[in-house]
Amino acid sequence: MKISFLTIVCLLIFYSCTEHYESEDEEKIISTTDSFATHYFNYNLKEAMPFCTPESEKWIRYKASNIFQEDIDVLRNQDEGATHKTDDITYVNDTSAIVKCHVYNVMKTDTIGKPGRISEHEIYNINLVKRDDKWLVKMEGPLQSEKQNRD
Repeated sequence: MKISFLTIVCLLIFYSCTEHYESEDEEKIISTTDSFATHYFNYNLKEAMPFCTPESEKWIRYKASNIFQEDIDVLRNQDEGATHKTDDITYVNDTSAIVKCHVYNVMKTDTIGKPGRISEHEIYNINLVKRDDKWLVKMEGPLQSEKQNRD
């Protein structure tokens, strides 16, 4: 049975254009982190909840309770929302992992009494745990950027 050269080329192109993951777990971890980050860093906090452990809800609620009208005005004045890129999965063990997430154009609300500000680039380490064959973000406090240089 002959396979044409064109068929081989098409298969190679298709294969090279699809994302490749080391394992099914890696695919699930990235998918969960991407979904969570898209919602969380754009302050769609209710939509971020399904990607978190139940005990993380208090930290999502905490973040929501610390958003003021001035922060909402900052978000509304943006030309585009926050974007992110996930990389560097570090497996702690079979049921927990840490994903490094680069977030761009994100609002930071780290000064009490002042409106949030837009940061061009922040880096977050997001913890995930595996429960019932599902990877979920586990927050043990408000997410903090690992970047230490403050304006």
